[in-house]
This record gives sequence, structure tokens and C-alpha cells, in this order.
Amino acid sequence: MNVDHTRSKSLGWLGALAAASLLASGQAQAGAYGLAVNELNNFRITTSAGALSLAGANRNASDSAFFEGGVAVNPRAVNTGPAANADVLQVCSGSGCSGLPQNNYAPSPSSTLEFARGDAHAFGNMLTAAGSTVSAVAEAQRNTVGAATATAGDTLTGSINLTLSSAGFITFSFMGRRDLRTNVTTMGDKSNVSIMDIFNISCNAASPAGCLSHANADGVIFQFAPDGDASNGSDVNGNHAVGSLDPFSLNMTAGTNDPATGRTFTNGFAMFSLTSNFALPAGSYTLNFSKSTRTDIVVIDPPAVPVPATLLLLGAGLAALAFTRRRQRQ
Repeated sequence: MNVDHTRSKSLGWLGALAAASLLASGQAQAGAYGLAVNELNNFRITTSAGALSLAGANRNASDSAFFEGGVAVNPRAVNTGPAANADVLQVCSGSGCSGLPQNNYAPSPSSTLEFARGDAHAFGNMLTAAGSTVSAVAEAQRNTVGAATATAGDTLTGSINLTLSSAGFITFSFMGRRDLRTNVTTMGDKSNVSIMDIFNISCNAASPAGCLSHANADGVIFQFAPDGDASNGSDVNGNHAVGSLDPFSLNMTAGTNDPATGRTFTNGFAMFSLTSNFALPAGSYTLNFSKSTRTDIVVIDPPAVPVPATLLLLGAGLAALAFTRRRQRQ
């Protein structure tokens, strides 16, 4: 038996194995996932005196989905009237869209699905005891190189006609929850998510005299943009240390490009409310409501980066190859 030949052959295989291990070590599975959920239940606007009526309301619900290499979709639903209901159909782009149900606000991450989806709806009358529900979700996942974006939201613009026997304080209240999740599997991939909720009342041409004296430069006299600070309800007319319920932020952005720093902000339904710090005179005002979610992810082609153990194996393999060549020459 030729021992030297067998040894040379074995060392040659060791070198080849080391080189193969080096190539495999740098090709980590790329991927990014993002979820932004924003839900409000029993959303109400009330007054401390008199009555509120809503006229000329326009509810606009929209969503969009973009998946690089897929079909971009962007539907929109508009309804008018006191109830101002709008349920825009879910949109989805990518190979993983099959089976994702409408009005589904639960996360749906998977190791194999690739998709971008958006969905939003609004039901009910915010001037009744039951209030209205408004929900929006934007979710995207990629396991291959490319980008994906999903958005969803709705807006309400109309005229609030206040009929008050005396001046009344205005209160916004609702049960709200958020679910933001962002993670990547490879350094350099990106996942960014955001939610936004802003409600305000502003002066219009039919507002009572003196309305603008309470307003900011944009004509807004009252605004609620929940930021998680109970001592600051974001009322343009001052802080509310008492009477403000603002348990967590509904206006925030989160993101990561590092596998070690995935971010999650998940909260169940909690009570939010804010009351104006002055009584509004009887008259007509404009109500503006804006709600949105957004997810943006990008997956890059990861570079081949050797780990220390692979470098050691490669060194041993190269030494074995060199020894084999030397033996062959002799």
C-alpha cells in the first residue's frame, strides 16, 4: 500500500474541505421583517355641555403595498356621512400573499413567506356612546435581495357643528393599542416601521368670533397626538398634568439594521383621553383626524465574511495542500 499517496490524497481532501467551508461560512441567510399595527376602539368626541353634531364628514381610507419584482397596488376607499364608515380592501404583493385574511391585524412572520401588505378600516360614529373603531396594519417580509414597503391609514375631514347651551370643554377618548416589530437576520439589512395618530380641532370661516385668539399659527385650537407622556397631552394650549391619559406613544418610529438589536413595542388596549383646557364657545369648527402605519424593509446581498474557526480550518487546509505538492515533487 502506498502510504505517502494515501496521506497526500487525504491532505488534499482536507484542503478542499477548508475552502468549501470558507465559501459557505459567509453566505448567511438574509432577511428582514417589519410590522406596524395601530388600532383604536370606542373612539369618541364628547362635550361637557350642549350637544355635538357632525356634518360633511369625508372618511378616506387607503393602503398600498410595494414588493420589488412584484406588482405594486394602491387602492383607496371614500365614504361620507355622519357614520363615515370605510373599509378598504387589503392589498398584498409578493409570493406569500395567499391565505392572508382581510382585516387581520395579527403578525404573520414566516421563514418562507415573502410579501408586503397593508389594510385599514373605520366603522361607527365617533359622536355616539359606542364610538368608532379605526384600525391599520402595514407588514412586510423579505428573505431575498430587494425592497418592500407597505402603508395603511385613514383620515377624516369634516365640520363639527356644536350646539351648546353654554360653552363646553371637548374631550377625545379611545381604547388604543400598538404593535411594532422590526428585525433583520443579516448586518446591513434594514427594517423601519412607524405609526401616527393625530386629532385636532381648528377654526374655519364659520367659527365664532375669537376662535383664532385661542389658535396656533395653523388655526388649530386643540390637538391630541399621544406621545406616552401623561403630563403632556400635546394640547396646543398647554400641558395637562391632570385629566390626561396617555399611557404610551401612538406617534413613533422604530428601526434596525443589526441582527442583535431587533426592536419590539407591543401593548394591549389601554385608555387614552384628553380634554381641552378651555371651553369652546358654541359654533362651527373643523375636525381633522389622521391615522397611519408604515413599514419599509430592504434586504441586501450579504458579503462573504469568514468566521475565526473557518480561517483556522482554511489555514490548515492550505498547509496540507502545500505539503502535498512538496511530497509530489520529491
